[in-house]
Amino acid sequence: MTRWKVIALAVFGGIAAAMHIGKVPPAIPLLREEFGMTLVQAGWLMGLASALGAVCGLVIGRLTDYLTHRLAMIIGLALLISGSLMGFSSHTSFLLLASRVLESFGLIMTIVAAPGLISSSCELQDRQLALGIWGLWLPAGVATMMLTSPLLMTTYGWRGSWLLAASISFVPLVLLSLVNIPAPASDIRTTPLLASLSLTASRGSSWIIAGIFLCYSASFMAVFGFLPTLLIEDMQVELNHASMLAALAVLANAVGNVFGGVFARLGVPRWLLVAVPCLMLTLTSFLVFAEALPVGLRYGASVLYAVSGGLLPATIMGAIPVYAPRRDLVGTFSGFVMQGSNIGQCLGPMLLAMVVGAHGWRAAPYYIASMTLLGLLLSLRLRAIEKARLGSQRAAVAP
Repeated sequence: MTRWKVIALAVFGGIAAAMHIGKVPPAIPLLREEFGMTLVQAGWLMGLASALGAVCGLVIGRLTDYLTHRLAMIIGLALLISGSLMGFSSHTSFLLLASRVLESFGLIMTIVAAPGLISSSCELQDRQLALGIWGLWLPAGVATMMLTSPLLMTTYGWRGSWLLAASISFVPLVLLSLVNIPAPASDIRTTPLLASLSLTASRGSSWIIAGIFLCYSASFMAVFGFLPTLLIEDMQVELNHASMLAALAVLANAVGNVFGGVFARLGVPRWLLVAVPCLMLTLTSFLVFAEALPVGLRYGASVLYAVSGGLLPATIMGAIPVYAPRRDLVGTFSGFVMQGSNIGQCLGPMLLAMVVGAHGWRAAPYYIASMTLLGLLLSLRLRAIEKARLGSQRAAVAP
C-alpha cells in the first residue's frame, strides 16, 4: 500500500530545502550593498550553495542508501538549519559564503534521499504520480521564499529570510523523526562503496540523464537566480514588486511539473518531454532579454519559460527508479543525477554573470541557447537508449 503520509513529508522536506535556494535572489541587492559584492560575486554566492554537492553528489547518494533515506533526510535538514543560522549571524562575506557551503551538503543530502524514500513508499502504479508531485519541491520552495522575502526584508532585512528558512526546515525534521517507516527489505550495507559507485557511473544512461539535468539547471537557475535583478536594473521595477513577480514566475514552474507528470503517465516518451522544453526555453529566453519589447511581454515570456522548463525535472525524477542499476541503488543513482543538477546550479549563475558583465543582458539568451542545444542533443541520445530498452523488453516477453 502506498504510504502517502511519508510521501507528503518527503515533499515537505524538499520544499523546506528549496527555501534555502529561494532566499538568496531577492536578497542580492541588499547583500551587494552590505558586503560590497559585484554581480559576479553574487553569482558565486548563488552557485556556491551547490558547489560541494556538485563534487560530492554521487558519494552522498551512496551515503543516503547506507543510512536509509529517512535518516539521510533528517541529517540533511539539520545541516541546512545549521548553515542558515550561521549565515544569519554572519557579518563578513567570508562567513556568509562558508555558511552556504554547509547548506550545500544539507541540500543535496535532502533532495537525493527524497526520491528513494518516495519510491520505496509507493506501489508501482502510484510511483509516477508520486515522483511527479516530488518535482514540485524546487518551484514551490523557491517561490515561497521569493514571495515572503520582500515582507521580511522590509522589517528584518535579509537576515529574516535566513531565519525563516531555518525555522520551516525544523518542522519536517521533527515529523520525519517521529513517523514510522518500515526498514528496507534488502541489506544494502553489504554492497561495497566503490562497486556501487562504479556500477552507477559506468552506465551511459546515467551520464545522459545527469547531463540533461545539468543543462536544465544551468539555464533555469541562471535566469531565475537573476530575474529580480533583471527586473530592477533592466526593467526598472521596484524591489518589492520585482521579488513578487519573480516568485510568481517560479511558481509557474510547478504547473510545468504537473504537466510533466500527467504527460508521462499518458505515455509520452521521456525524450520528447526533454526535447520540446529545450526548444521552448531557447525561444522564450530571447523574448525575456529583448530590451526593445514591453516589460509586460518580457515578463509573460519568463512565465512561459518557467512552465516549459517544469516539464524537465518531473520527467527526470520519474526516470530515476527506472534507470537505477538496482533497486537498492536508487539513492546512489539519484545522487549521480543530482550531481549534474548541482553542477548546473553552480555554474549557471556564474557563467551568466560573466556573459552579462562582458556584453550586457542582451547576450544572455545566447548563453541559454548553448545550454538548451546541448540538452536537445542529449534528448536524442536518450531516445535511442529508450528505443533499445523497449526492444529488449518486448523480446523478453515474446513467446
